[in-house]
Amino acid sequence: MTSRTAVLAHAARLARHAPSILNTQPWQWRIGRHTAELRTDPSRHLAHVDPAGHLALLSCGAALHHATVAIHALGRHVTVEHGDDPLARLVVGGATIPYDTGLAAAITHRHTDRRAFGAQPPADEIIADLHRAAAAQGVHIHPVRRDEIPVLAAATARAASDAAHRPGHTTEIAHWTGGGASAGGVRPVPMRALHGPATGDGDIGARYLILHGSGDTPADWLRAGVALSALLLTATVRGVACSPMSELVEAPWPRGLLTTLIGEPCHPYLVVRCGYPLNDEPPPATPRRPEAETLSYLFTGASAHP
Repeated sequence: MTSRTAVLAHAARLARHAPSILNTQPWQWRIGRHTAELRTDPSRHLAHVDPAGHLALLSCGAALHHATVAIHALGRHVTVEHGDDPLARLVVGGATIPYDTGLAAAITHRHTDRRAFGAQPPADEIIADLHRAAAAQGVHIHPVRRDEIPVLAAATARAASDAAHRPGHTTEIAHWTGGGASAGGVRPVPMRALHGPATGDGDIGARYLILHGSGDTPADWLRAGVALSALLLTATVRGVACSPMSELVEAPWPRGLLTTLIGEPCHPYLVVRCGYPLNDEPPPATPRRPEAETLSYLFTGASAHP
């Protein structure tokens, strides 16, 4: 049987594919003989874009879910212990379990896709699947209705304006994205007509999902990241492309508009844009940090391959 250390190292390696704010990949894993500890990497903190560290926690939550999916796909049971330091500890059991490997197979195929989407929107059945995936992790989804698109568009425009005027914000984005607008910019939400087809905007078939919950603690943001990963991997399995829109939760006013759209007291965590690309070519893969930067061992002589 594969050693538990090797299983954990394999999971941490696959977790490098998780989505993260500006692709900072702000996590560190410390692997023991039976456990793996997850912490934020302070060297990847975004002082201007994410001063409270909420989106770093969300990113770590996505990496945590990727890791548990990878462990389950090897047929191993894993327990997640939550805390402050570390954020989470994975404990791999000796027992084997049956598990569907579909989500794990999606890990290396999932890519954030910021390209324009075509006119065909994802079906309500698929949106319901994404809702169930997030709800299983304790996070709710509000699918933005057609008549709510103008409010979302206004929130997106305000988020872009706020970002452009926040000191240090643009410089920080340029540092982490190499100055590429497609990597750090805000994609406008098209102002579609409420009746009949829209013209010329692109992204006409995009669906927008607001992830939200009742809490605003570090544990809540970590949980939101777990739910985001579950949603994105499920979307990949269903052939739907997605791009998270974190800009809408980075400033109070746009985030308040999201709360208004949801229609109940809550904390919005993220907006996810879903749809079908205009062509079948995958988007360019984003670079991953070297394994040595995100994974270390608590002892010597470890075997890193399952």
